[in-house]
Amino acid sequence: MPISDQRKQKSHRRPTSYFISLLNPVRIFGALQFHRKQKKYCKVSHDQELRFYSEMLSNDMLHYGYFENADIEPEKLSFNDVENAQLNYAEKLISHLSDKSLTVLDIGCGIGGIANLMNQKGFIVDVLSPNISQLNYVKKKHPELQAYNVKFEELRTDKKYGTLLNAESFQYIDMNKGFAKADELIIPGGRWVICDYFSIKTGDEKMSGRRFEDFEKLAGEHGWKIIYQEDITRNVLPTLKFVNMYITRIVNPLLFYLENKMLVKMAWLHHLTHEIRESLNKKLRKEFSKIDTTAFLAEKKYLILVLTK
Repeated sequence: MPISDQRKQKSHRRPTSYFISLLNPVRIFGALQFHRKQKKYCKVSHDQELRFYSEMLSNDMLHYGYFENADIEPEKLSFNDVENAQLNYAEKLISHLSDKSLTVLDIGCGIGGIANLMNQKGFIVDVLSPNISQLNYVKKKHPELQAYNVKFEELRTDKKYGTLLNAESFQYIDMNKGFAKADELIIPGGRWVICDYFSIKTGDEKMSGRRFEDFEKLAGEHGWKIIYQEDITRNVLPTLKFVNMYITRIVNPLLFYLENKMLVKMAWLHHLTHEIRESLNKKLRKEFSKIDTTAFLAEKKYLILVLTK
């Protein structure tokens, strides 16, 4: 039999062999076991989105960044520009720290970029994150930093801090418990530096971020005064535009190409996986909607806040 005919016969047998493999009881049992384990998956401990960003950028910083030129077009930006903007962001926050003899607690430290920069400038820094993967990364690179693997609200320590720092991590804190914990940890006259976005929606709409009016109310009830406030919403948007450009021009076309490649090469698999792919596409659309700059401007304001007691 000619080799070409053998190949044709082999290709015709492929779908059957795939079906037989998929219906193998051992494989089905293994798949069910794997599914059960994945249901225990903890996003706080294994944040794939943050890992993705950290592998794209080399400065160990995971925040949006601060662009002096808020109107710069995404096509004119490079990864180096984004990293410089992240450094500018960190420098702005550190400028609100003064006394280097007082320890700073970096709450939700990510993978340690800002903590490392503060340390280089002579500040004493402790780091906190509930994400064990991130914290192990920080401890490996910066063993000199005391690290807490716990949620801020659940931290147990007799230590007091001159400054509490939240860089895009306040949105994950229960505000009532967070203020109570901050009251325990701060020294008299200490500062709480918060940089994050707050929701400006009204009514019963589903919110992303804490409502600023609620934050102000709680701050007053706990005896905190806002001594500095800066709206940097427009200055963080270039990062969103940059990521959105790459998704629009590269990620979406690549996904479309792969799906159509499957349709041409393995039509039977394309048909069988229709519902799975639709579910995945729905999740991707939901994730990509988070970087919609028009929606961001309509729903959020990004603030630098400095509070003291």
